[in-house]
Amino acid sequence: MSLPSNITDAERERLTALLPLLSQALWIEQRLYEIIQDHITNPRRKGANDLASIDIRKTTLLPDSKYSFGFGAPTDLALPIIASYRVFLDKDYKWILPFNEFAEDFLQHLWNNYFRKYLVSEKTAGNTVGTKISRNQEIWESLYISAQSYLNQHLMKMVNSSKSEEPKVTQGANKKAKGVNSTRLLSLNSFYRTG
Repeated sequence: MSLPSNITDAERERLTALLPLLSQALWIEQRLYEIIQDHITNPRRKGANDLASIDIRKTTLLPDSKYSFGFGAPTDLALPIIASYRVFLDKDYKWILPFNEFAEDFLQHLWNNYFRKYLVSEKTAGNTVGTKISRNQEIWESLYISAQSYLNQHLMKMVNSSKSEEPKVTQGANKKAKGVNSTRLLSLNSFYRTG
């Protein structure tokens, strides 16, 4: 793969660091399309499509997909969803949590609580231009904030579960362990608020 020649060394370094995440980004996109396919295959009203920018008269074939989906969609439809996963990356582009442990649940959370509702509301409002919809700053911000909240809840569960396992530790070591967990949680939280 060759990169454009006008790219800076810093950008080249960043792209090289991000490259190992490509397969997971492609998984997110394909899985989102599968969820959309399921939604339009089992609509609330038969024959009705309630999602903006989704055309049930067309098909979509993703670059890495083995089959086509029974609807047309803009090429950048999944970008806001994929971008929300960046909350789960540290400064070196490594997953804070194992990807396989949260990826599906988080995607379902975003779909059920935000993205599906957003596409339905845009369709109701008469907005059907796909690129305009996927570039709407409100949905990007909403998904990012949701991701931060999801991550914080997950980290709090981890801290609380480690606290419940600590009674065997002596009192002094227990205070130190709590401080380490709290410090880690706070530093991760502040990192993602500034990132």
